[in-house]
Amino acid sequence: MNNKLFSSGKRGFTFVELLVVITIIAILTGAAAVSFTNTSIRSRDSRRKLDIENIRSALELCRTESGSYPPSIYNSISCGGETYLNDTPKDPKTDATYTYGFVSATSYTITCVLESGDSCSFINP
Repeated sequence: MNNKLFSSGKRGFTFVELLVVITIIAILTGAAAVSFTNTSIRSRDSRRKLDIENIRSALELCRTESGSYPPSIYNSISCGGETYLNDTPKDPKTDATYTYGFVSATSYTITCVLESGDSCSFINP
């Protein structure tokens, strides 16, 4: 019986060739995962900075209209019966509120911690 399927020369891949291909795929997958993680961190940090700016803008509008900053911004930013920001933004990863320090009617601080290790704060003296 002359079966050409089994009688021909070398067929398929060697173990070393398969190992090299699997190693290359693993390295590329690892690099893609690191890149995705870094991109996600930068995206959330950008969101935090934008949230701080939105809060700051609403606080400045509040002070312009009522003459002072609100003592709390837990759920919304309101002054003198006017609402300037309905839902106060929360951290995109932990859903925690940003730190708002009411110093006086004319001074406050807003702080968040960035995943990149930096701090993001706005201090209005």
